[in-house]
Amino acid sequence: MATIYKTRINLLQTKLKELNIDYFIISDADPHHSEYVCDYYKMRSAFSGFTGSNGTLLVGREDAYLWTDGRYFIQAEKELAGSDIVLMRVGEKNVPTVCDFLAQHSEEGEGKSITIGCDGSCMMKGAMDEIKDALAKVGKKADFYFNDKIIREILQETGAEEKYFKSNSGKIRVLPDSLQGKRVDNNIQAIREALLQARADVFLSAKLDSNMYLFNIRGEDITYNPVAFSYVLVTDKDVVLFVKDEAVTEELIEHANRYNILLESYDNFEENLAFYGAGKNVVTESASLSAKSYEVLTANNAKVLEGDCGVALLQAVKSKKEIKLIKEIYVKDSAVVCKFLYWLSKQTPGTITEYDAACKMDALRGEIPENRGLSFHTISAFGPNAAMMHYETAKETCATIEEGNLYLLDSGGQYDGGTTDVTRTVVIGEPTEEMKQDFTRVVRGMLALQNAVFMKGCTGMNLDILARKPMWEAYMDYKCGTGHGIGYMLNVHEGPQAIRMRGTGVAGKTEFEPGMLISDEPGVYLEGKYGIRIENILLCREICENENGDFLGFESLTYVPVDMRLIAKEQMEPKEWQALCKYQKEVYEKVAPLLTEEERKWLETETIRSCAK
Repeated sequence: MATIYKTRINLLQTKLKELNIDYFIISDADPHHSEYVCDYYKMRSAFSGFTGSNGTLLVGREDAYLWTDGRYFIQAEKELAGSDIVLMRVGEKNVPTVCDFLAQHSEEGEGKSITIGCDGSCMMKGAMDEIKDALAKVGKKADFYFNDKIIREILQETGAEEKYFKSNSGKIRVLPDSLQGKRVDNNIQAIREALLQARADVFLSAKLDSNMYLFNIRGEDITYNPVAFSYVLVTDKDVVLFVKDEAVTEELIEHANRYNILLESYDNFEENLAFYGAGKNVVTESASLSAKSYEVLTANNAKVLEGDCGVALLQAVKSKKEIKLIKEIYVKDSAVVCKFLYWLSKQTPGTITEYDAACKMDALRGEIPENRGLSFHTISAFGPNAAMMHYETAKETCATIEEGNLYLLDSGGQYDGGTTDVTRTVVIGEPTEEMKQDFTRVVRGMLALQNAVFMKGCTGMNLDILARKPMWEAYMDYKCGTGHGIGYMLNVHEGPQAIRMRGTGVAGKTEFEPGMLISDEPGVYLEGKYGIRIENILLCREICENENGDFLGFESLTYVPVDMRLIAKEQMEPKEWQALCKYQKEVYEKVAPLLTEEERKWLETETIRSCAK
């Protein structure tokens, strides 16, 4: 299979020489900087074979490199094998960033330039600026050559699958009043007030989930994310929503008329952007603004101001109605995960595969009346496969779930009422002492964050050490963040809040506020052996206010038992053991009413009785 990727890269390298381009950047990216992209935009996958969600392919005239983070090192090694693409492990010692690499490998001499090719619609303005800044620091210049035809012509020439040439769009639905957490007119008014404060004229949003949230609509253009390809422009007089013609329904037209929203064709966006932005101050996020859109604005004398008019926080801080609906959905979702774990406990080791287990979990979710599909591809991983953080289970290549190792399930659903995400790791057979020690460290970290009390004003960087401390004490670490925000009937990964060891940009500066959701998912990943992750979703809430200030904490929304067979009780402080048993009791109380008699007996053993031993 690596032969086809070699062929495509060789053809691209020939084109680079013909056009005098030094490097070509290829990502799996759409014009909106979406985390998940439809197949039409998966150009990096088509040229490298690497299918992870995060990665950048840089093709030079004679060489090619792929950057990805620690979640995908193992996966990337396997998928790049035989392709001659050099794996660049982000965050490791002596591994430069893409920007620094370009600065180091450009022509020597003050004022020298390097020509970089890319699809200008899918290269974000922020990423382009980072490259320009990196070269400017060493006295060099980056010249960008926007061209999306080169790589698509090569795919056509090499017989690429049809999926890379079809960009379908589904119908947009309007949320019923019973599911609308915030009013559309209030959202629009909040943006206009922010424009006044910023002394700006136009707000531009290219973020698909934000566009859906603002207008209480949902789409079906990207698998797992209920969003529609769209842009939004807001001025003091007009609100314009750009969507694909085939996505429009009578219901959407009526909804738009109700709130004086102008519906425009997605294909006419650039033309309208030139009109609305001409000579104006335009507020937008560079992280989700394409380089091509930026070029349209600057060519029409617009001044681009960095910001989002408070939309990210508007989304992140859930309303009372949203919280009520989310809590109800999380109990139902937790119950089906418990049903799955009960089912798994009844299977004879060696008789089912990772794929079988994933299908069972997905089917159970589908039985919930409010379910509208998955929120991401179910990660069903046994033994060494679980050490790959974002392992994808395939029917043809999956492992059989055998005795003597750990099984990890990371899954979630989209519902009318919320978006879920939960991970549990269980042992198949008897655990080793090493497994128990590692598992207990993860549980201790999860509980420490879940039960944290902290002052208002703290960011995720302030809290991250609580989850990592048990791992650090053993000189271990996990190469990813600890927590991400979760959307309301939207993307399973949502900002601006995050829990990370290192914070950059908005995520590093965002303070926690009551009403925010965050995941709590520390882990241990041992290549070639096993992976452990325990993930609960937490709701930030007020604890108390006194003369010392405002104190916040978390409430768990996830009620799925921890596998007590993997707990090394002697490793836990009495307070930690009490916190674990308290959580296990809460799991039983919340979920038991939704289970069958046999399932309740199993859950009682896993929770109440296991803590009484």
